[in-house]
Amino acid sequence: MNFPQKSMYATLIGDVVASRMAESQKEMLRSLDAAQVWVNEHVDAVQPLRPTLGDEFQGIYENVALALRAALLMRLRLKGVLDLRFGIGWGEVLTTVPDQAPLGQSGAGWWAAREAVEEAATLAKKSGWPRSVRVRVRGLETSEAAAINALAICQDQVLSKMDRKDCQIAIGLFEGSRQDELAEGLGVSQSEVSRRQLENGPASLFRAYQSLRELGS
Repeated sequence: MNFPQKSMYATLIGDVVASRMAESQKEMLRSLDAAQVWVNEHVDAVQPLRPTLGDEFQGIYENVALALRAALLMRLRLKGVLDLRFGIGWGEVLTTVPDQAPLGQSGAGWWAAREAVEEAATLAKKSGWPRSVRVRVRGLETSEAAAINALAICQDQVLSKMDRKDCQIAIGLFEGSRQDELAEGLGVSQSEVSRRQLENGPASLFRAYQSLRELGS
């Protein structure tokens, strides 16, 4: 894919937290690949998520809201299986070796995403910061970046408290599934789905991303 000069995109870099501790590197990569395929079917991308080296994967989106959505769906899909960290950058993307994308690409967007994912790793270990930090954004105007990073901090904390069933309910909201369908799939009552949706975080995540989309972020 050729990117014209001065074209601005939301670049996304993801990796696995403590990937060397995984019991099976093969199973880790298989889980990542399956989740990427699923997310690529559910989020429009300029360049779909693809593995790069080791436990890292990358994608490109028209705007930051879509990149954030892709990151969230990856985490919901793999909750309890793999812990993921993301950096999102806003900026120019240049392609020097089109046939090797996302390898062979450069530009401010990728530099910002790299700085962001490294920042996420640093902040999660920093005194006074929640250990749940997993997503950071760079490259936007200061006020925009501050607002979205504030959302990400709260999102990360909410998601850290959710279990697998909560995450499945959140995915159902994004897919437009009915509560009775989710209840049947999870083997719980519809009232349990409703309670989890409203009290445990799924509705909060879904409404936050609806607001981002409405703002055209």
